Amino acid sequence: MMGILDRFRKQDVGGDARSDHSAALQLKDFHPLDTGFDKKILALSEEFGKMELPDRIPCDRDQFIALLAGVPALRKTPGIPGPGESGADYFTTLPRCASPEAEAECRAHLKKVFGITDRQTLSDFCTKEICCNREYMDFVGFWEGNPPFDMADLNRKALPYFQEMRDFSAEFYPIVGRAGYLAWDICECMGHLRTGYACGILTREELDEMADYWIAQAQIFKNWADFAVSVVCGELYWDLRGSSVSGLHMGFDLWTRLVRTLLNDSNAWGSGMWYESAGNLS
Repeated sequence: MMGILDRFRKQDVGGDARSDHSAALQLKDFHPLDTGFDKKILALSEEFGKMELPDRIPCDRDQFIALLAGVPALRKTPGIPGPGESGADYFTTLPRCASPEAEAECRAHLKKVFGITDRQTLSDFCTKEICCNREYMDFVGFWEGNPPFDMADLNRKALPYFQEMRDFSAEFYPIVGRAGYLAWDICECMGHLRTGYACGILTREELDEMADYWIAQAQIFKNWADFAVSVVCGELYWDLRGSSVSGLHMGFDLWTRLVRTLLNDSNAWGSGMWYESAGNLS
């Protein structure tokens, strides 16, 4: 599906490197904005690293699907029991609506808020409205000297927008490297798969088929602390697409609290449970 930047096309580099990955590269057109969020994300990465979470304790596939949807699971979705209404395995099990009435309530919510009525509209919503990492990887291509398109193809309105989004993202590159915003995409898309399955919009077979891609993608992360930092970076970028840098602080504070909640919960990300697919990307 076409993302925001697919309608445009273009890019630029320089910059300090705080990771072995970026330090080893001769970056091009690298001009990070000075918003201060890089310092916040670096502090968050250091804080989460000190938690010394287990690096990957094997779990089954369903548990992992549920864990990948951890942040969305913290939200109350009509028709689905919330965290306070379920037991200790809330973050490691896939919910189902308890009655036809609850299922209808959940479906009505998905339709009204997201325009989701079936598998195709769910997939389209995630691709068009949620996913950000494809855009980040476009930026990486320019920074690393493998531009995915010619910046000259961008129109006059698109160019400054692209440059702002690229340079904002450059702040995070020395910290998260090529993982970028991937965890945000995974977490939010898995959240919609979780909800779609709960109310019967997705069959079990469709859930498994659609989850396979994200399970494989998740293998790039060392553990949940690593994953959580990428989630917050992606949330900041997603917010910026419809806001301004000055408007991002509230979202940052909220999402920091959410991922901390999961990391501090031994029944959620704090458990260290991780499923490694046959197509392990790590």
